[in-house]
Amino acid sequence: MCDTLTIFVKKKIFEVLKVSPIFKELEIEEINSLINNCSHQIKQFSNKEVLAYSGEKVEKAMIVLEGKLQGEMIDFAGNSLKIEEIDPPQMVAAAFLYGPQSIFPVNLSALSEGKILIIYKNDFTKLLSSDQRVLKNYLNIVSGKAQFLSQKITFLSFRTIKEKIAYYLLQNYKTGNQIVIINQSQTGLAGMLGVARPSLARTIGEMEAEQLIRWDRNQVAILDLKSLQSILGK
Repeated sequence: MCDTLTIFVKKKIFEVLKVSPIFKELEIEEINSLINNCSHQIKQFSNKEVLAYSGEKVEKAMIVLEGKLQGEMIDFAGNSLKIEEIDPPQMVAAAFLYGPQSIFPVNLSALSEGKILIIYKNDFTKLLSSDQRVLKNYLNIVSGKAQFLSQKITFLSFRTIKEKIAYYLLQNYKTGNQIVIINQSQTGLAGMLGVARPSLARTIGEMEAEQLIRWDRNQVAILDLKSLQSILGK
């Protein structure tokens, strides 16, 4: 019975890793071989557990297998700003594993109980060098994180929620198509913009009343492009 359970758990883990960005284009057998050739462990975490504090050294690659984590920044006044949520099968702090400032930029805490796969840096370096597909995937992850953080800084530079919404919509707007697809919930969008969800919902309502946009679940119709652009001084 225990052997059957162990096989089932391992199978489930590798099914998660198969769809992880770091192992994109690899088959389960290939992932299994790579993982088994390096030192690794699976760590369980509990809800609200802090896995790392801002300023701690990043000494291992981590991939979320179950549950949800968040990167959270605390300012000098004690206010919290959620930077991002990390769901399976994403890597944690991938962009900070190497480099002269190889430290966690934010606190890493759990939003639920779950599991992460841990591979220490030296072993992860060997893993990257053993398969060019994994190396390419890792570089894509790091580049994507850099672009995400750049966008986050841009959002923080705006003074009003209306400016943040206008910028987000215009960034995703395609000429000739008035519909913008939103690939996340309003809660997720609020976290990305660094605002409270009720405040975001209220501002969306105001923009709809002004006939700038029409927001319908994950689709936003741009009703007045020029007025939306004028919010940003364009």
